[in-house]
This record gives sequence, structure tokens and C-alpha cells, in this order.
Amino acid sequence: MKKLTIFLITTMLFVGCFGKKENVSSQIVGNTYTLQGVLPESEIDINFAKDKVSGTSSVNRYFASYTLEGNKISIQEPGSTRMMGPENLMIQEQKYLKDLKDSKEIEVTKDGIVVLTNSGEKLNFVKK
Repeated sequence: MKKLTIFLITTMLFVGCFGKKENVSSQIVGNTYTLQGVLPESEIDINFAKDKVSGTSSVNRYFASYTLEGNKISIQEPGSTRMMGPENLMIQEQKYLKDLKDSKEIEVTKDGIVVLTNSGEKLNFVKK
């Protein structure tokens, strides 16, 4: 009886540790997030659809395809509208689009998401 109890407790702990985790995709699709730490006169956001992202990148709108496996994310080269704006916003926009393409991991947090790039940048987004 004692061995059976120990076996059942061990099995429950094992299942609890390795049980199915909630899919990242199901947590982010349909949501819009705003990037923190941008210039005060601008906004950068990202919206996730099934296999596409889109949003505002300071001056222009952008769009791209992405793939997600677990918490690994790969975002294709973004396309965007071609409006001109103030130089500081255009520089911020170019850096953001470069970082977006360089994305490698995504983490869902209680307030939003964090995207980590291959170059070590952390993009902190808050859910809108």
C-alpha cells in the first residue's frame, strides 16, 4: 500500500511538471501590444493574426509573416508603407523593423509579451 501511494504521488508530480503547457499562439493571436520605451511623440505596436503580424512602426504601418514553434518565433522581412516623417522617428522605425526581423523568442507575461532578438535586444510590449 505504501509503495502504491508513493507511486501515485510520483506520477502526479511528473504529470504536473511535464503536462501540456498553454500554447503561446493561443495567447497572442487577436491581441495588440504596444512597445515600451519609444520616443514620446510616437507609438509602435504589434498585432498578431494566425500567421501574420502587423502594426504601426512610428511613422508607417508594417506587415509580415511569422512562424511560431513553442516560444521560438521567426518573423519574415517586414513590408511597410513608405511615408516620410521626422528623422528621429524614421531612425527608431528602422531599428524596430530590423529588431522585429531578428526576433528569436517570445515570452507571454502578465502585462503583455517580451520578444528577444538574436542580437540580445528585449522588446517589451504591453497589451493594449
